[in-house]
Amino acid sequence: MTKKRLLTLGATIVVAAGALATSAFALVGGQLDNGSHPYVGAMVQQTDQGTELCSGVLVAPTVFVTAAHCIVGPGPILVSMADQFAGPQAIGFGTPDPAWTPRPGGLSHSDLNDVAVVTLTSPLPGPYAQLPAVGYDDSLANNQRIENVGYGVQNATTQEGAGVRQVVTEKIIPGGGATGANFLKVSGGNTCFGDSGGPNLQAGTNIVLAVNSYGPSASCNAVSYSQRLDTPQVHDFIAGFLN
Repeated sequence: MTKKRLLTLGATIVVAAGALATSAFALVGGQLDNGSHPYVGAMVQQTDQGTELCSGVLVAPTVFVTAAHCIVGPGPILVSMADQFAGPQAIGFGTPDPAWTPRPGGLSHSDLNDVAVVTLTSPLPGPYAQLPAVGYDDSLANNQRIENVGYGVQNATTQEGAGVRQVVTEKIIPGGGATGANFLKVSGGNTCFGDSGGPNLQAGTNIVLAVNSYGPSASCNAVSYSQRLDTPQVHDFIAGFLN
């Protein structure tokens, strides 16, 4: 079974009241971030089915990078850079990479270029994360350590823990077959619903190697795959918002 890391919250999230109810933790097996990655934020968007929660990363005052599958409509997106989502600090509108083509009913790992930019209507102060150069991920050592950061749930069954920024140290492992040129295969932690779009940072740096895209386990207990930001297509897409 394949799923993407996007969470539809019913009564769990209360946007109108400016609050996101939480308990326990977020990234499964993670630790409270406690301000260590202030350029990582949460985003929520209202839909007919409820409110969608994803994670993302601020790379410029008005440029917030996330996963393409997190953009669920043309409506406004509420963004917060706080350790715990408690109402928006900025509002923006999402633009998926035009090369992203979702396949309804198909495996999400076939959805290449799973990246989007949320353009904020007002700037947010730094610090900001750094984008990799084209081909940067190919220069990394085997079992490169990463810091995976997101606001997703801690418990896939109860959906507890949404809306609190967590970090977990993981590593890039060989694999991915034909998708290796587009996705990093990540092991050592468990991204879960709501962690979509959250950054995979080269450990000890602010360099965003990839963003969380999908995983094969409905219980959030397996390896996951992250969309690389150093491919020519994705790199050029994001750069277009920075010029």
